[in-house]
Amino acid sequence: MFNWLSTKNKTQVVISPNIIIFSVVFLGFVYFLYVIRSLLMLLFLSFILVVALNPTANRFQKHLHLSRGLSIALTYILFILLIISTTGLVLPPLTEEVVRLFKTIDWLYLQEWLGNIFQISNFELGSLVNQFGNSINFLVGAVASTTAGIFTFVTLLIMSFFLMVDRPELYKKMAWFTKEEKHLERAQEFIDDLEIQLGGWVRGEVILMTSIALMTYFGLSLLKIPFALPLAILAGLLEILPNLGPFISAIPAVIFAYITFGPAMGAIVIALYIVIQQLENNLLVPKIMKSNAHINPLISILSILIGLKIGGIAGGLLAIPFYITMRAIFSTWRKYTLNQI
Repeated sequence: MFNWLSTKNKTQVVISPNIIIFSVVFLGFVYFLYVIRSLLMLLFLSFILVVALNPTANRFQKHLHLSRGLSIALTYILFILLIISTTGLVLPPLTEEVVRLFKTIDWLYLQEWLGNIFQISNFELGSLVNQFGNSINFLVGAVASTTAGIFTFVTLLIMSFFLMVDRPELYKKMAWFTKEEKHLERAQEFIDDLEIQLGGWVRGEVILMTSIALMTYFGLSLLKIPFALPLAILAGLLEILPNLGPFISAIPAVIFAYITFGPAMGAIVIALYIVIQQLENNLLVPKIMKSNAHINPLISILSILIGLKIGGIAGGLLAIPFYITMRAIFSTWRKYTLNQI
């Protein structure tokens, strides 16, 4: 504690040794968390996967009368088969279209065309092209590190598997800090609530992304727009950015339609994206997100931008789940604090 020893001419502050020890231990703990931040991020990803898949495992356990371990194993087998089948179906045509895209684009014409539209100098466009080239080199390097990515993915599956096995009694781990029954009950309530919010958001976003990608692909394919598959995947991925994502994903599609078929087709593609956006806002979102966590669009965009600034791509991907977790913590704290007043 702090003690103020007052004299006639001066005041002396005496700091308790306990405060110094606590400060050193606290700073050391913060530094330790910083050192293992990648492991904490992997653990958080594992928990996100757990809350997303746990309802499926619970249904297998309840309706098929399987053991907990067998239900989880079946859930993971279906999950891995889904990933493998989706990758096998999408990756070959996607790779072919992306290669064809880079072969067919007249970069000099595109540079002059964009310069005339947006009044950008050739020097500025050249800088953008160089930055894009650097990004391609980065992607090539990322693909080259496939082994590390597979190892990380397997580690993620193993960690989430054991977390899911312990999920029914996960709240009891709070016994490390307290043995009071009311605290354990609050921990159980918090984890259950977080699973509903976070797991529901993850499943809802996956369904929305898939729906938007499929609608975009079929729409662009019917209009004979080139590179429909990569454009559809881009639309699905950018679905994580509410309102802003569909606008960004429409830009390259309109450009390809304009270059290939002229202004009329560009206008039709704009109309297509507007129709898809209206279907999403008035039909998909109310149905899919009805019982899932609702995130204000502005909060979503700000969270992702902050996450990108702090942690890059990984930070952007984890920004909204982190926000949902912090919101659940605050809601639980506020609920029991107000009850005590």
